[in-house]
Amino acid sequence: MERTEEKKSVLIIKANAASLGTVEGFLRNRDWKIKATTNLKEALIFLVQEQPQFVMISVDHPNKKVQKLPKILKQAFPVCVITFAEESSAASFKMLSTSGAEYMIYPPVTGPAVERTANKYYKDLQNKGPSAQRERLEGGEDGEDGVIAIRGEGQGFSGSNTQNILAQLLSDDSAADVAGGSHSAANFTAIASDKKNSSAATPINQGSQGSGEQTSAPSTGTNGQQSSALAPKNPGSDMGMAAQGLGAGTQHSSGEEGHGSGKAHSARQNGNGTNNGGGWVPLPTQEKQKTRLTPEQIEKDQRATRTDSVILRGSMEALDKACIKTAFAESQALTTSTNVACIVIESPRFSGYLITAMGKDKVIDAAFIEKINQRLFRFLRENGEKITEKDALSINIKQVPFEDWALEYAEFLRKSVHEGNEVAMAFFPRADIKTKTGASVADEMATIRVDELVGNAAVEFNIYVYLPRNNKFVLYTPRGSVFYNVQKDRLLGQGISQLHIFKSDLQDLEKYRAQNFLNDKISEFEHRQRLNDAA
Repeated sequence: MERTEEKKSVLIIKANAASLGTVEGFLRNRDWKIKATTNLKEALIFLVQEQPQFVMISVDHPNKKVQKLPKILKQAFPVCVITFAEESSAASFKMLSTSGAEYMIYPPVTGPAVERTANKYYKDLQNKGPSAQRERLEGGEDGEDGVIAIRGEGQGFSGSNTQNILAQLLSDDSAADVAGGSHSAANFTAIASDKKNSSAATPINQGSQGSGEQTSAPSTGTNGQQSSALAPKNPGSDMGMAAQGLGAGTQHSSGEEGHGSGKAHSARQNGNGTNNGGGWVPLPTQEKQKTRLTPEQIEKDQRATRTDSVILRGSMEALDKACIKTAFAESQALTTSTNVACIVIESPRFSGYLITAMGKDKVIDAAFIEKINQRLFRFLRENGEKITEKDALSINIKQVPFEDWALEYAEFLRKSVHEGNEVAMAFFPRADIKTKTGASVADEMATIRVDELVGNAAVEFNIYVYLPRNNKFVLYTPRGSVFYNVQKDRLLGQGISQLHIFKSDLQDLEKYRAQNFLNDKISEFEHRQRLNDAA
């Protein structure tokens, strides 16, 4: 059931702040309202105040209490819970299958997969009828595994619901302890604003006082101390006020929070203070500052040029002419990357993937990479290369420190600056670059070998099995789903060595091959790093 009359909204709780960038862009382009965060507290504030239709929860989130969230939200709030995995590992698949959510998305997560899941939810809701919808809104009985069932009140979010949610997720104490006055979570309450009126959310933080234009209503806390309910005068600042009321961990320039010192703030974050336990907000860690290598330093680094080739010279010229250069010192640094652009190089003399990454893991602009693509292939043709020209691919890889990885595995690495962002380009050779396909019984289809598919990884295209007895194709693995090793072994055991895909999906097949090749290189890099750290 499509809902065209209202804007779809989703809360994404992910493990990696840099992941799902393309997914979020895809959904925003289709008029979705999105909130993506790694912070559990921030996610709960948005959930209570904005009441999204969907909540996506990563099973790879480092906070173990997030594992309880699907069951709790299903019982407490009228939302559709979708669990997903960011890592293509056996552990992630296991957590996903045991998450208890009705709707799941296997890696890699894509925008179309999210939309299909949302549409499936609406269709299921329609098929179940009004009684199922009422049951979902009214909640269920007490849950299993020690999860307290919280009944939702109609389509709204009640303050008591929120307090119970916070009690279960932000402390190790029970909801009964909170209601009875336990110090561990009694100082956290968030009351949702009613969308039908203009009342603002009113976060309460015991022991803190309002200042400036904020008004305070003193009340007596359960521990006998006086607390202040801070009500912002500007309804548009509800999120910021709620973050302060819940101990968002933001520090003022003076190093103080309210009337407390920075040390007291750190103690509350660690759960060492007198008013807060559980240690649910990690202390901010000071990352080790790494000296950024300039483009000139990279060019002189022996690791960055293993072979002087025509593709190196062509890449340098294409990058230089495509970049709108600004000061390197003021550019956004290139650190870890997941969003990259890939140019497939296929010629008789050399072949591989030319990968481009940008500072702050920014998604590469299509017009920018197209300029590089055109200039590079023109340079190669002018220098006598018989090159197969192809469109650049936008792909997602495992998170990796791009520069360190490229210096170790790429044939060459070059850097520049484009519109205030550091940009790097590296070439990863691959001998079997050509995608091998065969003729199918249907003109619009092509065959691929089962051996070409990677086990326990999601596919970027629909895979079909041909049934010669009735001359039909049967969908075996849909786009975005995982093709498991057990399926691969079963097909080969039955003598099926070829599968079928639409010819229109051949570029997606190329993208799939590139992603898996690069992810294997990243896994090798990570393994070496662990060995070096152990040594």
